[in-house]
Amino acid sequence: MDDELIKNLIDGLEMLERTKKDTETKIENLKSEIINIITLEGKPYLDGTYKRCFVKGYQKVIYPQDKDSFVKLIKEKGIYEYFSQINYSRLRSAIIKNDLQIDKEILERVKVVKDFRVSLINIGGMHDRIDTPFD
Repeated sequence: MDDELIKNLIDGLEMLERTKKDTETKIENLKSEIINIITLEGKPYLDGTYKRCFVKGYQKVIYPQDKDSFVKLIKEKGIYEYFSQINYSRLRSAIIKNDLQIDKEILERVKVVKDFRVSLINIGGMHDRIDTPFD
């Protein structure tokens, strides 16, 4: 295999990975700013030129980093079988609802924080745009 071709492939991948990371950071920063504006102004949505942006708050459960000890605790409390291989969706719902089946020790090991989903929809049938004012 041609060494120059291999270098170009690897360098190209590295450049795209870096661009992807930078883009993801920019997206998160924009979402954060939009969330702040919607929260401060109390509006249900904001309009761009081509898209309408909705922000919906929800409760997000953050599980402990050490999954093994958390699973062990759930087994010790006798609820592991109910959640079957830890169905995080059902467990999240039970935690948020403060379900009586969830032991206090388990609740103490997780955090429930407010998080947001940001979504865009077309306004008036406009199509997706590729250009952006953030380049």
